[in-house]
Amino acid sequence: MLLRLTDGTTTLTLSGAGAYLGATYFPSGGGADGRVTESFPIVLEGTEAAIRAAVNAVQAMFAQARGRERSLTARVFVEYRPTDSGDILRSEIFDGDAPYSQVPAERMLTAALNTVRVVVAWERADEWEGPETELPMASSVHAERTGGVTVTGSAGINYATMTAANVKGTRPAPIRLRVLNASGSTLSWRTIHAGLNVYSAPTSADLWLLGSEATGGGSASWSAGVNHNSLTWLIPFTTTLLGQTQGRTFRILAAFDSITSTANVRASVGSYVGGVYVPTRYGSERTTLRELIDLGEFAVPPGGYSVANVAAAMAITVRSAYSGSAVLNFVMLMPTDGYRRIEQVGFTTANGAGVEDDGIEGGAYAVSGSSRYPIVATTGDGVRVHPGRDQRLYVLYGEDGPWVAGRTMTVQAWYRPIYDNI
Repeated sequence: MLLRLTDGTTTLTLSGAGAYLGATYFPSGGGADGRVTESFPIVLEGTEAAIRAAVNAVQAMFAQARGRERSLTARVFVEYRPTDSGDILRSEIFDGDAPYSQVPAERMLTAALNTVRVVVAWERADEWEGPETELPMASSVHAERTGGVTVTGSAGINYATMTAANVKGTRPAPIRLRVLNASGSTLSWRTIHAGLNVYSAPTSADLWLLGSEATGGGSASWSAGVNHNSLTWLIPFTTTLLGQTQGRTFRILAAFDSITSTANVRASVGSYVGGVYVPTRYGSERTTLRELIDLGEFAVPPGGYSVANVAAAMAITVRSAYSGSAVLNFVMLMPTDGYRRIEQVGFTTANGAGVEDDGIEGGAYAVSGSSRYPIVATTGDGVRVHPGRDQRLYVLYGEDGPWVAGRTMTVQAWYRPIYDNI
């Protein structure tokens, strides 16, 4: 058995190293609120000074865990392996104590060489994380592999697929996601959307609605003073799509071309019966900036989970003081079984550079070679891969300028499989 406490810099091996003679421990589970409390004995041997130093070191580690949110110090973990070989798993420590035994004979420190007993009690996360591992992925360009796959920002091919057998564990686990510019030139990308499809037919769903699928086509114009009462673009949802989405939530991302004047646009979803569209939910108003636009989060279809004989659609409307026109290039339904919006604030991105969103340890960065720069902001709960399921990660980004199809990215991800117990 191996049992130790660590903050990544200091490591205390409770199962036998220095003054720590050994420990008797086996993890329990089923704690409330995602936490579990355990206690177990450890035996220490050495001089009075060595034993006191060893106990104080454990107490200091618990104090660090207890005050971490205030002090912003490194997290503290218990690392455990029940056998002499194999993977070492970890669980975060939140609090703890290490009092001496109440039996007088087990706490005497008067000899030159002493053996004492301490009862360690800690509160830890009710889960165990395995070693960080790169996720094998496949894309429209690459067969399944590690080392990154090429993902192309075009209709139907902006994804990386993970197969059920390659995602281990018993619970969804956060990923460390890296997206690099592979276009061959420097880009002024700003906003990257990453969404995971686990439950809506991940290997077959077509989540792209082309502008040409709108009832009047992708090209539309409007008059000065127009408001949201006029349907500028209306796109019916197919029966196949409704059968796949099943009322789940998606973010509506839209790209426009050939905009002749700035306009305020808004999306909605609703029923579409007999050629009549009745909106049931509206998104927030956005201003067209000749880039990828996030029009809000919607359930598709809007009426619930039963899709038998359901007729539904989405619409994009315009409000503008000026006449104008635009071409709707596409709408993508970005899945939100896991979702992250990553914003790189203010710098161009060279070919081979990119962003990294570390959902495992926390933090998001612009990356270039081995350098990391904290100029990235994120929103959304983040992407967690689901064990034992086929799933597909979609990535799409917008630049400072018009939408350009066919931009390529290198997408790579790592995770720590999470287990309920070991």
